Amino acid sequence: MADEVSASGWLVPANTPFQTTKPLLEQVVTTDSKTDLSHVRIKAEQGYWFIVDLNKWSQSKVEVIYADNSHLAQLNFYILDESFNPLVEVKNDAYRYVDKVLPHALLVKGEARWAVIYTRHSEDDRVGIGLATGDEFANLINTKLRNFFLITGLLLLCLAVVGTVYGLSHQAKSLYLLAYLVCVLSEFLIAKGVLNYFNIEFASLWYTKLQFAFQVIALGVVNFYFIYYLQSQNLLNTRQGKLTVYLSLFCVAALFSCFMKQSVQFAVVTVCLGSMLVVLSYLFFYWLSNTKKVMQFKFVLIWFAVTLQTLCWQATLVAGAQIQQLNDMLLVLNVITFVMLLLNHERKRVKQYSYSLTHDEDTKLPNKQLLIKCLGSQVKVATDHSLLLFRPAVLINARANFGYEHVNEQIQVTMGKLAQQLASMNVLCIEANLQRSRCIARLDDSTYGVVIVGKLELSQVEQFVCVINSVFAEGLTHKRIHLIDKVEIGVANYPLHASTSLQLVQRGLQALAVKPLYGERWHMFDIENVALSQRRIAIASALKKAIEFDQLSLFFQPQIYLNTGKVHGAEALLRWEHPQLGNVPPDLFIPIAESSGIISDLTEWVITQALQYQKKMTVLLPQHIVSINISAKDLLRKDLPVLFITLLNEYELNPANIMLELTESATLFEGVDIKNALNDYRLIGVKIAIDDFGTGYSSLAYLSKMGFDEIKIDKQFVMNIEYSKNDQTICRATCDIAKSLGSYVVAEGVEDSQSMAKLQSYGCEVGQGYFFSRPLPFENYMQWLGANLENTTVFVNDLGKVVDLIGKNNY
Repeated sequence: MADEVSASGWLVPANTPFQTTKPLLEQVVTTDSKTDLSHVRIKAEQGYWFIVDLNKWSQSKVEVIYADNSHLAQLNFYILDESFNPLVEVKNDAYRYVDKVLPHALLVKGEARWAVIYTRHSEDDRVGIGLATGDEFANLINTKLRNFFLITGLLLLCLAVVGTVYGLSHQAKSLYLLAYLVCVLSEFLIAKGVLNYFNIEFASLWYTKLQFAFQVIALGVVNFYFIYYLQSQNLLNTRQGKLTVYLSLFCVAALFSCFMKQSVQFAVVTVCLGSMLVVLSYLFFYWLSNTKKVMQFKFVLIWFAVTLQTLCWQATLVAGAQIQQLNDMLLVLNVITFVMLLLNHERKRVKQYSYSLTHDEDTKLPNKQLLIKCLGSQVKVATDHSLLLFRPAVLINARANFGYEHVNEQIQVTMGKLAQQLASMNVLCIEANLQRSRCIARLDDSTYGVVIVGKLELSQVEQFVCVINSVFAEGLTHKRIHLIDKVEIGVANYPLHASTSLQLVQRGLQALAVKPLYGERWHMFDIENVALSQRRIAIASALKKAIEFDQLSLFFQPQIYLNTGKVHGAEALLRWEHPQLGNVPPDLFIPIAESSGIISDLTEWVITQALQYQKKMTVLLPQHIVSINISAKDLLRKDLPVLFITLLNEYELNPANIMLELTESATLFEGVDIKNALNDYRLIGVKIAIDDFGTGYSSLAYLSKMGFDEIKIDKQFVMNIEYSKNDQTICRATCDIAKSLGSYVVAEGVEDSQSMAKLQSYGCEVGQGYFFSRPLPFENYMQWLGANLENTTVFVNDLGKVVDLIGKNNY
């Protein structure tokens, strides 16, 4: 109260009305027992009469007398003349706006000689009496209102900010801070008398209790906030985490005390607040010993502010308005500090999140997004540059053998070595700032890239390739296990191969996907490879639809007994005639089906169609053998034998007339698993053949172990058998091996009678080739089969006649 005048006068404790007390008051003012009325403690349910002598102020400009406590249950002003008769009686009217801020009475100029104020309250409290001119009083009111609205606005703004942060992050610390701000705002509004504008009786009764409650909750929430933060930083162990329970008990005890007598309440709250301060002090000193110096300064400031404000909260109950301004200042300091701390933490979190969007989590290298942004900046200024992508196979193998954690450390070390060597070369910095400079980016789990500045020069690319290969030539070592593998490298150039950054990355990946020829260490982007890749994609897409809509077809190439000329059976060959793509050969679309994951659907279609046709073919020739090609991957499927059993039962077929042809390379690749799979099919009764024999590296022991029913000689050894001594030796040896293993031989590629005669002389039982017939659609094959059955029903020993009979029916 800088501009107002502190009043002095007489204080008379009495609960009687004015008229009854008037004689006593007139007697008291004749004494010299004056006291300072600016700060008076009053007891619960005790009435007090304050008497101020206005005679000495009659020549001054004093116009207002006021009380600085608006929460009192009863507060009456009496302005008296020199005979002690009332001139004006002003009560604490609930509808008078200014009285809710500062209860007061206007002095009547020239007549007012005495001011008497009566007050009574339900609890112990304090009150101060002051005098002021009209302007001073108006300034005092305006100052209080201005401070009130400024602090309230600040608190509401902080609430909005923290509420927004919580809505975006849903983190517990934001919720704790939000609860703290709500409690602080509520306590502040109650302390400033906002409740008076709703219900004066309720406000006077619950003013102190609600202040206590919100103070305790606010301090408890602050402690919970710090405990949560410490736990999130792994700075609290299990025992220290029990502090949460203790704090909860303190808060509950303090809240229950709000419904007790004021003396008990004050004692309980003091103990609880003291205990909380001890906990808070422990947390901060524990924090100081486990955090960096920058954080120490921040939290020492917070700890000091929270502690001091807690003491001020308690002190206001004793000192009242004398310390209220300090309490408000600490309140603002605390709120701003907490909110700034939260915003600073959120700023770091957003910065960290932004960093994670542009950097790889495992290696801390720039990721694909940052690389594309960097390439885009080069494209924007039309600078020539090349993107070199590399994929070290050793890193993929190392993860499978050593685990992610160790390999990630090795990657960072290896990439650090590579970056040091590339630093002296014409390489573009993908990321450059005060903390770090990076020239290597990680596109995905196994692909990395660097940007070469300048026009495309093969010699420069070779230098980069040499550096990369030399770094990874050292390999990775872990627990005495040393891994070394090749590095795949692909290069694309702007503007030669691409016009945008995204297109350049795509071109680089396409170059990386091409397997270099023997002796090549890297591959440059080639538009022809793109066309081939696009055709493969188109074939894969069309093949899926072809299987679904039954657009494929099976052709059958006859297999003939060489000694008799009778039909042994036929090999089912898959054909595909596409409306736009034309005739797509199996050598092209079957590898695509395997790589695209639809080979299983394709195999099931072939098996189903072949067995349906076999049902019809056995009507003409009951012992007809149908040979079906199957991949090693499909042979290992556990559900395929079930499909065979289902179809064999459905069509009532003899499983011994079904021959599964497996390539020699596939059997060697899969090893023991193929052996176990073959046993599953043999239990069904299906026969097994090894196709293209002689093109792999099968040993006699391996053939004996696998136990094939049929050995098929590849056509490359049959087509030149008449002139090639080596082919003759291979065919003769194959027939001898088959006999010794109890298998029979089928020779592919028989195109003339001389070849057939040679094979027959070696002991080959069955032949297949254009000499007998080309592959035929099912309907044509059925016609061919019917015609040959009529012409070969009699055993013929003359080989020339056998040839003539077959030739007449060759389509």
